[in-house]
Amino acid sequence: MMNNLSDRLETIEEEIKKIKFIAEELADIPFGSIDQSSRKRMHALARTAAAAFVTCEIGLNYDQAKYYFKRHRTSFYHYNKKHLSYMENPKIYPEYYQFYTTLRDLYMNNDESLFKSKRTYDFYQEIEKAQQQQKAIERRLKKLNEEAKLLGL
Repeated sequence: MMNNLSDRLETIEEEIKKIKFIAEELADIPFGSIDQSSRKRMHALARTAAAAFVTCEIGLNYDQAKYYFKRHRTSFYHYNKKHLSYMENPKIYPEYYQFYTTLRDLYMNNDESLFKSKRTYDFYQEIEKAQQQQKAIERRLKKLNEEAKLLGL
């Protein structure tokens, strides 16, 4: 069962990679650039749009997103603040608005995209929670075994 859980978590990671790949392709930047610390305009545009997409549209929380984007959790507060500002008033940064809507449309209109449905994403979230609970139980069991050894049981 553990392999099945890890396979499904790898599927989430693959979907996030697809989103980042689409953003990098749209921005015409080298693949893997979103995970780097470059502040070039197109890199930042792609990173902000992809991060906002996975947190706003798909529903990843900031702690999960930081793992997939190799960024600090607080970066996502900034990305979402900028995203909301740009989307509420497209005249502020029309290039971002166009980029984001194209990214969203390309991902959501792809028949192979798993997270088109909120229900699918919720299913994978449930799996991730179960895996975290399982790890907590294993840590607790290990601690109890160590205590039992100290007591001579």
